[in-house]
Amino acid sequence: MKTAQQIIGLPVVSIFDGNEIGKVKSLIINASKGTIDFFVIDSGIRSLSGGVIPAERVLGIGEYALTIQQPDDISDIVKIPAAIELMQKNITVQGTRVLTRKGSLLGETGDIFINDQDTYNITGVEFIPAKSGIKSGIIPRSSIITFGKNLLVVQDDFIDQLIETPSAFKEEFQDEKKNIASIDFIPAVETGYSEPEAQEQEIAVEPEVPIQEYKDKEKELFSIEDHNPDSGFEIPFETSSEEAAAGLGLEIATQQAEEEKPVQEPHNLSAAELFEQRQRQYLVGKKVTKTIYNSSGGIIVNSGEIITEKIIDDVKANGKLIELVMNYEE
Repeated sequence: MKTAQQIIGLPVVSIFDGNEIGKVKSLIINASKGTIDFFVIDSGIRSLSGGVIPAERVLGIGEYALTIQQPDDISDIVKIPAAIELMQKNITVQGTRVLTRKGSLLGETGDIFINDQDTYNITGVEFIPAKSGIKSGIIPRSSIITFGKNLLVVQDDFIDQLIETPSAFKEEFQDEKKNIASIDFIPAVETGYSEPEAQEQEIAVEPEVPIQEYKDKEKELFSIEDHNPDSGFEIPFETSSEEAAAGLGLEIATQQAEEEKPVQEPHNLSAAELFEQRQRQYLVGKKVTKTIYNSSGGIIVNSGEIITEKIIDDVKANGKLIELVMNYEE
């Protein structure tokens, strides 16, 4: 088990060539499942979009690095609509207010704990109380109802379920895994029951057919003399000159009619290009909620500006498209 802060900043290493490709920049959370679905990668290279690693392509997360099989496991975010959809929801979990089911605000969240073995699900969330009289600790996943953008909704009795320290939380998590494993393995119980012996059944044997009789039947079935040709099949004969001219005139007229139809542009856009085109159409007209800077500190777009095609081009050219996608409003 690891916390988000332990994962963010880790080098990303491809075991295929042993090279460090980049570092983990942030995590994309699926609020409906309570899982980490994608890892955003900072490769240090200015790109037109951004790189993400789907969770199922991660081989492991260790103390030193997050490992993947090969560099191709990193995908452009514009090619994964699910990643952009989750990123637009901007569920961070960290720094959100903690609200009980009955509507009491008791504090806010700190770091999040993640099962780094296989599912990458959120197993717990650090609780920071708003008042000194309330104890702090880790909220177990069983006490969490909803992961929201601004609120973490929890059960009313979550205070009683808090686990005081990360070490105690990890021990309890390991115990739960052992219990689940023991439940999954249930030894077979001997009942003393045995299957009754199968009774011999008489098998009806068809009488043997003499070989000569079989050959006679085969000859009768496949006799060419008895074959009736398909009456609907006609051999094309040569047409007369008048018929040929009429057919040619019809063909030319049809061709001219089709040439007069408006020519449609071929749809040669790839899936990624088509998605980016739709994304552009969606963003144009929206308002930017955060000033976005380039790598040199210059302003690309100011907060409050209305997004245009030119702004999208400028942001994309500076490798800040993800930042724009995460900071806009209607």
